[in-house]
Amino acid sequence: MKLYPWLIKPYNNIVQQHIKKKAHHAVLIKTQRGIGVSLLIWFISRWILCLKPVGTKFCNECHGCKLMSFKSHPDWYYFQSEKNNFFNIDYIRIINEKIFTCSRQGGSKIIFLPDTEKLTESAANAFLKTLEEPPKRTWFFLVDYKNLNLHSTLNSRCLIYQLFAPDEKDSLNWLKNNTDKKNRSCLTALRINQGLPISAKKFINGEIWIERINFYKCLFNAFKNKNLLNILPKLNKKNSTIQINWICFLLLDSIKFNLNQKKHLINLDQIKLIQFLSFNYTHVILDISIRTWMKCQYRLIQISGINHELLLLEQLLKWEKILNIEFLQT
Repeated sequence: MKLYPWLIKPYNNIVQQHIKKKAHHAVLIKTQRGIGVSLLIWFISRWILCLKPVGTKFCNECHGCKLMSFKSHPDWYYFQSEKNNFFNIDYIRIINEKIFTCSRQGGSKIIFLPDTEKLTESAANAFLKTLEEPPKRTWFFLVDYKNLNLHSTLNSRCLIYQLFAPDEKDSLNWLKNNTDKKNRSCLTALRINQGLPISAKKFINGEIWIERINFYKCLFNAFKNKNLLNILPKLNKKNSTIQINWICFLLLDSIKFNLNQKKHLINLDQIKLIQFLSFNYTHVILDISIRTWMKCQYRLIQISGINHELLLLEQLLKWEKILNIEFLQT
């Protein structure tokens, strides 16, 4: 397992602080999902728990390294809440039990707590006391994916480290080297996933990518046949909210095309469809279309028990009226 190239610099930065004996005992990393922060923390932890590190590298041969390679080191604690659950005060009690006992390997102890936004208020307050007076050689790594500053007092006890997505050029080079897709498809996947390379790789190699391609084909045919209701069977699925995002991205690209902002397009693999829409509709009509689709998506998400098929049918009829589909040029 290798460290992603965009994580090498932050890895060296944090490890160097440990080498200089200036490391903060608690590091809070603010970032986005899809960059690989968990892998970064695991690599840093391997260095800290290595018995014979050489510079910024762990030896990969000592007992500590072997335990970490099997993810069974008794002094490395990864606390992860179950899906959609919160970290309550019981989690903090478990953490305290771990850190206030002697290290099993006689060295450092590491606490890795992802998703700090899932800490309840009582858990955050209890954890604050733990961070104020931690045992020696205990290191905390926390991750905030939403950057909401929900627990500002807790943040004040940590060293804040901002981890950004790599440059688009670097992400594109990495993605091309790790997939068999063409340059245009890779760039499209990156832009759909906000420049996050790992998320883009998962997206472009998954069934959702094929579903997206087929959805746009169906949409293009519906426009040519002047009957947008033909896409209703494609929309009436559990991921219809994602498909609405695809429609909005496409309409936004068509506005950009109208305004001669082609270098900022998202769906670079759908140029013909984008040209078709930009040729037939003004950016005002396209903007109105986006707003109605966003309102439809909001209702799908927020109103429990709503009839999805009926709502989407209503939206498609409304969209045909907005676009004045009968006078479409083909």
